[in-house]
Amino acid sequence: MTDIWKQAGVETSADMIMPLPLTQEGIRQLPLESLTQEVADGTAESMYPGVQLPGNLKITVLPIVPGITMFSYIRFFNAYPGAGSVDIYVNGRKVASNLLYRNFTEYMKAFPGYYRVAVFRAGTTENPLTVSYINLIGYRIFTAALTGTEGNVSLEMINDNRRFLQGNMAYVRFVQLSANAPRMDVYLDDSLVLSDLNYKEVSRYMAVVPGEHNLKLREYFSGAVLLEDPVVTLKGGKAYTIYVVGDMNDRVGLQVVIPLEGASYLAF
Repeated sequence: MTDIWKQAGVETSADMIMPLPLTQEGIRQLPLESLTQEVADGTAESMYPGVQLPGNLKITVLPIVPGITMFSYIRFFNAYPGAGSVDIYVNGRKVASNLLYRNFTEYMKAFPGYYRVAVFRAGTTENPLTVSYINLIGYRIFTAALTGTEGNVSLEMINDNRRFLQGNMAYVRFVQLSANAPRMDVYLDDSLVLSDLNYKEVSRYMAVVPGEHNLKLREYFSGAVLLEDPVVTLKGGKAYTIYVVGDMNDRVGLQVVIPLEGASYLAF
């Protein structure tokens, strides 16, 4: 058996920003008012058969060993224009402070299981914008996106995983997170690549030639241009998501946010 505690520099759950998960029953009983840091109560041996762990260890500090430990990645995205900046609590622990609109957190490691996510306007701990219960699956990459309208805010879980990316192609998908935008068609270099993209929909990845591309979003029914970005740069061997955000009633209107996705570089 492998004695992981004798390996120098072993990362553990104590190094993680995300708290440990709770059971499905326990997550529902976690009181919102307490903002507690309760963790699951169980034995690590049952989770890591064949790995030498100290006796009577409870799930408070767990090792993260590549190829052995099952974990996920999660990041948070503030795509709700009405929120300003937000604070995010997971199982009572603050994991993000003052997350601005259109900004992402870094990816954080998290163990599979159940979590309660409460999102507040920055600097407050009352009247959450939304409280969501999520179940993370191992070896997946998640983006938890805050979206919606006043009084109807939600946390949308956008799923991804590691994939083979050919170096001579770039990979892109589209996610529509503008609550009051119409159905839309997506054009790259004046070619229709996706039709009838609706709110909260996530497209599949498509392979495109690396380089600079012209992006247009057109209203599905009328063909009117909703947004144009003349220079979208996509690099070979990388995966991107084009997130559509914004308020159609606002002066700024629709915008796109195009981050490099974790599928390009994260490892398990």
